[in-house]
Amino acid sequence: MTEKEKYIEEVGVFYEKYGLPKMAGRILGCLLSSETDNNSFDKLKDILKASKGSISGNINLLLNQNMIEKHTISADRKSYYRIAMNSLENILEAKTKSVTEFRIILEKGLKINSNHNDLNFNNISDILDYYNFLETEIPLLRVKWEKRNK
Repeated sequence: MTEKEKYIEEVGVFYEKYGLPKMAGRILGCLLSSETDNNSFDKLKDILKASKGSISGNINLLLNQNMIEKHTISADRKSYYRIAMNSLENILEAKTKSVTEFRIILEKGLKINSNHNDLNFNNISDILDYYNFLETEIPLLRVKWEKRNK
C-alpha cells in the first residue's frame, strides 16, 4: 500500500468513527491528497477501486453536506469534484445547528418529566446546561478564529 493509499484509508476510518460511511471518508481523503481540483467521477472510482453505485451515493452525500463541490470545465462534459472551499465553516455551522436542535429536544424532555428530584431529570438538566454552553460558545470560537486570521 502506498503512503497516499494509507492516508486515504486513514481519512476513511476517521470519518467512519464520526458517522459517515467509510467510502465517503475515503473520497474526502482522495480529494484532500489530490494535486488537482479536477477529480472526475471515473478518477475517484479508479483510485478507490470502488463501484459506480458506491462512489455515486457517497458523492451525493458529501455534496448534500456541503463538504465537497461539483464543478465543470468549459468544453468538457464531465463533472469534477473538490473539497468545498468553506467546508470547515459548513461543518461548524451544521454542528451548531444540531446542538440547537438537540437542546430543544432536551427542553421538551424536561417538560415531560414532572419529578424534578428524579435522577434522570437531573442528568437531563446537566446535559441541557452543557448544550446551552455549547450553543453560546461555538459561535464565539468562530468569531475568535476569524479575528485571528485577518
